[in-house]
Amino acid sequence: MRRFVVILVILLFAFPRINVAQQPEPAEQLKKHMESCQFSQAINLAELYLSKDSTRTDLLLIKGRALAAGFQYSEATLALQKALFYDSTNIQVLNELVNVYRLSGASEMAIATSVKITGLFPDNRYFTLQLANLYYAEEDYRKAITVLLPLYLADSSSFFIARQLGICYNELKQSDSAIKFFKRALKIIPFDANVTGKLINLYIRGDETAMALYRAQVYLSHDSSSVPIMKQAGYCYYLLIDFKSSAQQLLQCYRLGDSSKFTMRYLGLSYYKQEKYDSAAPYFRKAIAADTSDAEVCFYYGVSAYRSLAVDTGLLYLNRTLRLLMPSAQFLTTLYSELADANTSNGNADTAIIFLEKALEASPENNTIRFKIAYQYDYHLKKPYDGLPYYREFLRNDIPGTKAIENLPQHILYSDYAKNRIKEITGTRKK
Repeated sequence: MRRFVVILVILLFAFPRINVAQQPEPAEQLKKHMESCQFSQAINLAELYLSKDSTRTDLLLIKGRALAAGFQYSEATLALQKALFYDSTNIQVLNELVNVYRLSGASEMAIATSVKITGLFPDNRYFTLQLANLYYAEEDYRKAITVLLPLYLADSSSFFIARQLGICYNELKQSDSAIKFFKRALKIIPFDANVTGKLINLYIRGDETAMALYRAQVYLSHDSSSVPIMKQAGYCYYLLIDFKSSAQQLLQCYRLGDSSKFTMRYLGLSYYKQEKYDSAAPYFRKAIAADTSDAEVCFYYGVSAYRSLAVDTGLLYLNRTLRLLMPSAQFLTTLYSELADANTSNGNADTAIIFLEKALEASPENNTIRFKIAYQYDYHLKKPYDGLPYYREFLRNDIPGTKAIENLPQHILYSDYAKNRIKEITGTRKK
């Protein structure tokens, strides 16, 4: 036993590190904090190790990630830029910097950094797609296309690339190209609801309603419960004047929980066109509840109501339609006055007088308009006698002690000018 103890003591002194725990690498310690979402601890520990060796790119990278996770984007950017100073082609740092720029709203810097990455790694599809997505996010669809097209030409079997090209061309209103790429995407994944819906909309927009309906029917044969596609099919039937089928299709959408304004509007119209006013009225009412400012739906509801013998309701909504269609008197007065000024400036003084009279009709209490009509006849049309009644009416309605809103070019108040012109015109007439 004594001999065993002696051997053990010798071993301890001969190999002193046998009981000393191995200290983890700094980067490993930081990663553990990151995995536990202990970002503050990771930052503090990174700063401690970097105070001893500020050139550690791996530590600067983790520090940048920790700062970004805590929404400290400016500090994260500085840490990552410092890492790039020591290793300008470090792909992890560059990619993290793109992410930080994007999150902080510095989109131009994100794109510039992404361009640098694609230059360093031109064969890496992930980084190229990232650049295309950055362009797309900034609504720079042309540049997104220039990035995506070479990828598509190299490999046309990518659903994502074909779809994104279709979306970009669609945003640029280049329908033929958009249709081409959406059709290609559907060959790869035949029943994608999003792409199918966009393709149907393009056909409708291009007056190819029958083709749009065909695409909708093909999809619905695969998934008969898709409300968005069913809604498009119903709209196609409506455009093709098959109101019975459109009502059936849109009614199915409603039964599946779709009570959107679009569905309620066209479901109502489908019954309305069949002269089934009692069936149309409830759906028009729901459409109005979704948008009380829609004058057309208000009109159809009013008609449907009174033709369904709900006369009071019908009259209420028909009168409401008039209020929705007619702007306020103040707005009309301003509009007609502006039109009058524009026509006068354009040498059409006779047309301008028509608009001024409309402005007075819209706001008879606006006394200034009476003066403007008188002045228009007197000064611009050289018909002072036609303007005379308006000068007099202006003075009768003038409130003593009030001043005109604006002065004439001669810097005379309206009331003073009117009095002088009445004397001059009547004096001329007596002669």
